[in-house]
Amino acid sequence: MSETPSPRSEPQSALPAEQPPVDQVSGVDSASPDAPRHRARPAWLLPFATGVVGFVLGVAGTAVVTAQRDAASARAVAAASASAASASASEASTQAAVLTDAVRTCGLTGSTGIELGDGGASLTFDMKGKDDLSGAHVESINCLFGKLDMPSAVSSHMNQTTSMDGRQTESWGNLTISWSYHPDRGLDGVLTIAEK
Repeated sequence: MSETPSPRSEPQSALPAEQPPVDQVSGVDSASPDAPRHRARPAWLLPFATGVVGFVLGVAGTAVVTAQRDAASARAVAAASASAASASASEASTQAAVLTDAVRTCGLTGSTGIELGDGGASLTFDMKGKDDLSGAHVESINCLFGKLDMPSAVSSHMNQTTSMDGRQTESWGNLTISWSYHPDRGLDGVLTIAEK
């Protein structure tokens, strides 16, 4: 008796018959190197990326705030310097005007024996003596000293100066006076404003 060969059975796929095998889906060969591969993102990637972005934004924000604060500080320093310079210039202008104002108040502008110099920072006085043909009168010199608030100690020193004493110097406030006296030439001297 001859055995009849039994029909050969084909291996069956684990997939249902109506679904094609994976390597035939959408015409893409899964063994192909160009096949798209979907990997799951690591769990640490999103928190790390968020931290990096936060760090960069924090550094940039700090830099902007620091720059604005420094600029505001620089503006404040510049404004304070300008204010101090203006006050200093105003004070210097007021100090320089002291001699000019005294001459004007006493009515001695353009008078003989009274001469302003150095932009109002010095005043030369030349009182008329016995041998002088011209010069300022003693009343004019006394008016100037009064307007300049000369202390009585300085005026006493001047009144006691003799021709033998030579050149004398005194100071008060921001003023310095140097003078000499001789009966033939009178009282001659220079008032100056001290620089601060």
